[in-house]
Amino acid sequence: MFRKRFHLDPVSLRYVQVRKSLKTRLKNLLLFFLAILPLSVFSYYLIDHLGINPKVNSLESLNEELIVKFSNLHEKMDHYEDLLHHFQVTDDSIYRCILELDPVPSYAREGGTGGTNPFTHLVGFFNSDLMINTSIRVDQLSNQMEFQVQSFSELHMHAQDKVKLLIRKPSIQPISLRDPYWVTSVYGVRTDPITKTRTSHYGVDFAGAIGTSVYATGEGVVKMTKISNNGYGKEVVIDHGFGYTTRYAHLHSILVHTGQQIRRGTLIGTLGNSGKSTGPHLHYEVRQDNKPRNPYYFFSDDLTPGEYEEIISISEEVDN
Repeated sequence: MFRKRFHLDPVSLRYVQVRKSLKTRLKNLLLFFLAILPLSVFSYYLIDHLGINPKVNSLESLNEELIVKFSNLHEKMDHYEDLLHHFQVTDDSIYRCILELDPVPSYAREGGTGGTNPFTHLVGFFNSDLMINTSIRVDQLSNQMEFQVQSFSELHMHAQDKVKLLIRKPSIQPISLRDPYWVTSVYGVRTDPITKTRTSHYGVDFAGAIGTSVYATGEGVVKMTKISNNGYGKEVVIDHGFGYTTRYAHLHSILVHTGQQIRRGTLIGTLGNSGKSTGPHLHYEVRQDNKPRNPYYFFSDDLTPGEYEEIISISEEVDN
């Protein structure tokens, strides 16, 4: 239709190109478009409805694959949420109970994103709701996990402090369970054996033979050793840290010195009759933040003589 046409000019006897009028050319162009229009419509139908466009097919396959991956991601998050819930229950119901800490408020664990919507860039897509909900869930789970990691770090620090406290806190009696002794005076108000007046007695008196071994009841540092002819006589005061101190008075001999590091079960002296005393005995005190406490509250009642001796032997092995 668009090929050039020629005719023989009878005057010049030459082939001359046929010049079509503008009207003819427009008519031919219209006929051409009318001829290809049905083919174009048919081709569009095949591409749009029958899915024979490779690019469209590729994008649809990719979209279906992403939906499957989103579904798998939600299943994994279900697993991680169950695992995180187990950690949270263990944190509050076990670890914090052992360490005497308050449980974490539920609102603190929620891990909400808050503020403005950070996922506005995901609006307007075919699967916008799926992408936005997944993103919100991932953010919340990440925040909750980060909070739980911080909580475990806090518990670890408290646990370390608890171990130090348990090592240092007075927890055994100062006289071996195998040695013969008897308690002559308990903590509380009593009649003073010398003045015969009612006074407060801030310790426990263990009577026994002179020379009976006296042991430290917790790890610490010897804060003071003192010798006097009245009052507590020969005495040792140990600083255990965490506000705890213990006093061992009326000793016969002192076997430690000021500033010395000692362990639970370290031999610090022997039972005597020094100072203001009516007979051989050990006066034992426990103070917390300089306030007297009943030593009976710090004894391990279920400790056997063999276990007590094992504590002493361990201390001796370490010291040697």
